Amino acid sequence: MRLIALLLLLIPLTVKAFEPLNTDDAGTVPKDRNQIELYFFKTAFHGGGSANSVDLNTPGEEYFGIDNAKAFPFTYIRGISENIEVSLGATNFAYPRGNYSSVANKVIALKWRFAEAQDGKWGLAVKPSFTLPGTIQQQVQGLNLALPSYGLNVIGSRYWDKVELHVNASYTNSPYNTNYLIGGSTNPNRKNIIFLSAAPVWTVVNGFRLAVDIGITTNPPTDQPYLTNYALLAAIFSPIDDLDIGLSYMRSAENMGIVVSNAGVSASRSEIGFTWRF
Repeated sequence: MRLIALLLLLIPLTVKAFEPLNTDDAGTVPKDRNQIELYFFKTAFHGGGSANSVDLNTPGEEYFGIDNAKAFPFTYIRGISENIEVSLGATNFAYPRGNYSSVANKVIALKWRFAEAQDGKWGLAVKPSFTLPGTIQQQVQGLNLALPSYGLNVIGSRYWDKVELHVNASYTNSPYNTNYLIGGSTNPNRKNIIFLSAAPVWTVVNGFRLAVDIGITTNPPTDQPYLTNYALLAAIFSPIDDLDIGLSYMRSAENMGIVVSNAGVSASRSEIGFTWRF
């Protein structure tokens, strides 16, 4: 049986958000500046028996495999104006590996901050994105879908002196080649994915931030409950202005009660990496 929530799917085609969070922020990379995000994550299954009997999905990665995953997501971002950035992303899977390319989830996205306060206290942005199709073998093994996907994320951010709040609402059209399995499963998937999230971020001291990220999303398998929930804790350390070192831990389950209590079937993702601006 597939795991009740395909627990770790949050949004399948978004280029990396406000790392190491799932929720994006309305800020953009300044004109002619660059940003690189390189992270490592691993997933784990909790409760309900062996992880080999379930499918796990990874937030932002379209992983539908029947085992835990270890991977290196990479994103390059370039500011093309003071309020528009473009980004290119891909994920190299260290595990699972097989007779197929380990590089999956190739995404092109553009973020446009279309409104903001003159004093910088709030901002609104939209982020359309397009995911290139994976191979049939990648779909069968659960690393990618074998048809192109597209989506749109609407982002709102509010900034105070020590606290900021980011809210996302997105839609993804996520088709796949129905002539082949998805991660070894014959169960059909929902192709229209909705994602809602919020993330308050607190600056504890200069150079150190803590964040909580919570959200709800459409559960892809048509034979499973429609929605799934997650909660994430993150810390971001900035030893210099242009370098962030982030780590996060996320738990996802059929409902928030299981996420908080850890008393039931759930899955987790641990992530660590850096963001470098130059």
